[in-house]
Amino acid sequence: MFESEIRLLLFETGDPAIVAEKLVKRWDANVLTDSDVQSLTRFMLNAGQYSLLLLQIRRCIKKDLKAPWSVLAELIGHLELEPIEIDALFEGIAFQSTVFETDLMFELADSFALDHFDSRIAEFRKLKSEIRQREHLEKRADLQRQLEYARLNRLMSQEKRLLDEIQAFDPSDLAYSREKNLFEYREAQEIVENALAHSPPKSELESKFSQLSPELLAAAKPIVKRVRELAQTATEPQLYDLALMLVFMDLYDEAVSLLQNRRPSSRVDWLFLEILILGRHFAAALGEVENLEVKYAGDSEAPFALTYARARALWGLGDTVTAIELLKSLSRVRPSYRSAGTLLQQWNEEAP
Repeated sequence: MFESEIRLLLFETGDPAIVAEKLVKRWDANVLTDSDVQSLTRFMLNAGQYSLLLLQIRRCIKKDLKAPWSVLAELIGHLELEPIEIDALFEGIAFQSTVFETDLMFELADSFALDHFDSRIAEFRKLKSEIRQREHLEKRADLQRQLEYARLNRLMSQEKRLLDEIQAFDPSDLAYSREKNLFEYREAQEIVENALAHSPPKSELESKFSQLSPELLAAAKPIVKRVRELAQTATEPQLYDLALMLVFMDLYDEAVSLLQNRRPSSRVDWLFLEILILGRHFAAALGEVENLEVKYAGDSEAPFALTYARARALWGLGDTVTAIELLKSLSRVRPSYRSAGTLLQQWNEEAP
């Protein structure tokens, strides 16, 4: 950035005059872009390098080079100008506009210094604002048309690029922010559907196990029997606590069996899904995720919890790539989801 170069030179020399003289040589050599010239002339104006700045503007006009008209307006704005002098300024702008085939009055309109001399400048500024607003709306409409085409043809990579571009183009639009969040969720679902379509049968991937030795399992049988008896008449809180007790004893299969056909509340639903994952019933967990997606379709928080659960189940089935992509999508949409962020970091370290 040219502004950074100006700051660096000013820091090195400590003298605005030296900086201006050094950079003016590059202006004379015509190696600066219009944007660079704008930055340099603004610096010279603010640094009080009026004489050198006027000399350079005269050189531009004499050699038919584009003059920085808005800066010139700032420079002479504090003077008492006659109408004939303002007209002369406009004539010079009109001439250069013809030479460079662009309306340089729009550049003059960037300055407010001469507004009290002539109302035409404010009128051009208003016109410039209207043109920019129209261009903004046209650009936005074009991006929207491209976005609709991408969605219609299921071009997800193109849709993602366009949503990023639209959000950068108009970051204050909350509707597009919501659209981007919804896209992240749809993208995650697409990843899972593609992965499952090309995966081996779930029965081949399922690997159930018990963390207890045969001896401990035998010792636990009376406890499990008593829990089942209590569960028959248990209230919802009691049923929840009984299932948790089995989990704490590493009796995941028994906990699954306890809740399989009795889930009186949403928290029991979520506990059942968690137990399936903890007990390594990963294929069953994926099926339960699909069930809960339908059951809690109206819950705005459910998609995040279900995406997190789906990722863990896929990881357990050995589909580490899809699992990581799911958590990445979830972390982008919900950066505050700490569990997802922590697990993603762990998986990135463990992934082959």
